[in-house]
Amino acid sequence: MITLFDLAAKAPIKCWSPYAWKARYVLNMKNIPYTTAWVDYPDLEPESKKAGVKPSNIKKRDGNPWYTCPAIVDDSTGTAIPDSFEIALYLDKQYPNTPRAIPEGMEGLQKAFEEQFMDLLQPTIWVLIVSKVPAFLNPSSAKYFYDTRSAFLGKPLEQLAVDPEERKQLWAKIKGSFDKLDGYYAKTDSAGPFFMGQTVSFADFTVAGMLRAVKICLGSDSEEWKAIEEWNGGRWKALIDSLEPYASEN
Repeated sequence: MITLFDLAAKAPIKCWSPYAWKARYVLNMKNIPYTTAWVDYPDLEPESKKAGVKPSNIKKRDGNPWYTCPAIVDDSTGTAIPDSFEIALYLDKQYPNTPRAIPEGMEGLQKAFEEQFMDLLQPTIWVLIVSKVPAFLNPSSAKYFYDTRSAFLGKPLEQLAVDPEERKQLWAKIKGSFDKLDGYYAKTDSAGPFFMGQTVSFADFTVAGMLRAVKICLGSDSEEWKAIEEWNGGRWKALIDSLEPYASEN
């Protein structure tokens, strides 16, 4: 059995992390049995160490190991892996009789897309949603998230993008980023809702994972979320809807 480590939240919200969603989509698409270990932020490092999961990076501010989510532990092989892209690579190799998350020979392209996507959207859209995250976390996670993100950003989270004009400018940048992303999708070899045309892949999970997080943070009935659904001919709503068969949160 595979265990997926995901960040805990208060009910009724379950999976909210855009990073964990990428790994969850892969597991669901492949129809590989797994269970979820819901972990609060302060418990992430000790639980990762206990499970044999190595840090995925080093913290720039102090040089200490950085334990992140998602991660998986595969009991059948004794393998523990952090980072959603590495998880996808491992599952493609270890379970070759399941649909591939990363089309063969496209590893470089898919990784480059993930990095470009995060560089393109995360700096802007994260400013809009980050202040809303503590509200749906458990108390220990909420305090940890608020304290660490406020310190990183240099101001309390509630002071982010509160000025109407600043928010308007930020949304214009976000819309421009989605327009650019739409251009990437439009360049696929055949018409289809996915980055690879008719074939779903890890790139789509990267985009849909972020969209799901944004939807939770803004609220499904908010005018801002409804606007995103209509952008680029409704492409982003169609993408999420097409991936619904792989959206189990078990």
